[in-house]
Amino acid sequence: MPPCPCGKKTNETPVPLCPCGENMRLIETIQILNGKPQRLAYHNERFNRSRNALFCQLEEVFLEEFLQIPEAFQQGKVKCRITYDEQVRKVEFEHYQERHIDSFFLVESDLSYDFKYLDRFNIQKLKVPFSASSEIIIIKHGLITDTSYSNLVFKDLHGKWWTPNHPLLKGIQREFLLDEAFIEEREISKQDLPQYSHFMMINALLEFDEKRALSIDKIIGYKQQL
Repeated sequence: MPPCPCGKKTNETPVPLCPCGENMRLIETIQILNGKPQRLAYHNERFNRSRNALFCQLEEVFLEEFLQIPEAFQQGKVKCRITYDEQVRKVEFEHYQERHIDSFFLVESDLSYDFKYLDRFNIQKLKVPFSASSEIIIIKHGLITDTSYSNLVFKDLHGKWWTPNHPLLKGIQREFLLDEAFIEEREISKQDLPQYSHFMMINALLEFDEKRALSIDKIIGYKQQL
């Protein structure tokens, strides 16, 4: 195993955690459905693009080389989290259960999250004033972006689905839905919210399904934006 670029020794394990650069580690969160990784080409593209941009790693690496799925995680929907920097450092699996959310709150922030960093302190800090059953929708420069852990899509009054064109992070599910023309991009301000009837959270584990759509009324105070 090659040494860490900082010159420090790493743990003597098959996938050692580098003792430097804590804030530079990233993650890929992959859905495993009945033993099969979903949208893996999209994950590989983002994984290698991030390694290139942040660590000057030009050689492509394919995540399937690291996905040895244990027998206990071969059935149902499973969350696989891969931690990496220049190279893959850790691979974890857990059974996935969708979180129940009662309400959504609009929160203003100039937060940047261009890469899927492991360190999410600044995002989590925005959630501190709210209950565990609540979620935030982050407003940046007056425009809708994302929740704390997903992209968003909105259903207009004619039944068409749109996603904000200025997300904090261009997620895997969002890119797939755009490529397949299930959704389109548009600038969505907080004042625009009354023009939509429903919305949905999407990410690698939360797929587009109209049964999951939530009434726009779940967004607390959105009518006050008129």
